[in-house]
Amino acid sequence: MGWVALLCGGLVWGASEEVETRPRIQAEAVNESSGLDQSVRVPGRFWTHNDSGGEARLYAMDAEGATLGDPVWIEGARNVDWEALVVDGRGGLWIADTGNNANTRRDLKVYRVEEPGERLPESLDVTRTVRVRYPDQEAFPPEKMNFDCEAMFVFEGRLYFLTKHRSDRDTKLYRLDGSGGEDPEEQVLTLVERMEEIGQVTDADLHPDGRRLAVLTYGGVWVFERGDGDDRFLSGRRWRLSWGSWARKQTEGIAWVDGETLLICNEQRELFRVGWDELRLVE
Repeated sequence: MGWVALLCGGLVWGASEEVETRPRIQAEAVNESSGLDQSVRVPGRFWTHNDSGGEARLYAMDAEGATLGDPVWIEGARNVDWEALVVDGRGGLWIADTGNNANTRRDLKVYRVEEPGERLPESLDVTRTVRVRYPDQEAFPPEKMNFDCEAMFVFEGRLYFLTKHRSDRDTKLYRLDGSGGEDPEEQVLTLVERMEEIGQVTDADLHPDGRRLAVLTYGGVWVFERGDGDDRFLSGRRWRLSWGSWARKQTEGIAWVDGETLLICNEQRELFRVGWDELRLVE
């Protein structure tokens, strides 16, 4: 049987209303965890970082929240509003400085560093910085506040972004077509599709099979199955798990642990898991 559990004040209220002790991010410097992804080079190691205003550092931990080495400084980057990170499987680790609560930012960017191996360095140099902007944002701020972004993933070598809306409950999926090139200039994202009434999206992670996309919101978890031959993830079959009242916290990071389990963190440093059989197909 799959399980869902959320740590709260040292106790966990699971979906079955049982109370257990669950893991927590142990690094005290992580006071507002906002991104999560599993390493490619060292399976079982998870990367996270702090939200806006935090230091430009990455933190390594295991799936139980135990610290794995000292924090890694990111040289050449600034944490204006880091909201997501993703390991691309080609040696790169990307950090999304795309938080945009007021929808006024003109300096949205993603940083790339080389993901380290077993031995963690004191620092990593930024190897590439890409400035990005939305093709459909014309005013700063716009009339509709729908240009915040806290979710990023990689598919076939390209970066994808899901927006967090404040004027409605929708999200838009964008693609960075130039993410594999060498041009550091500002790049215009490509709008792929839009989904209505999903809720405020806070993170996403693509399954290793390249077909199932897990999307995290404040209200629960969605998993979308991509159709053959395209990247319109939000148009395929979908599964969902809605949180109960026991989970109303700022869930901000999601990552696949294995083919059947998702690891989730919130800004309060709490960790919990969702098993595949907890999700229900949406007809």
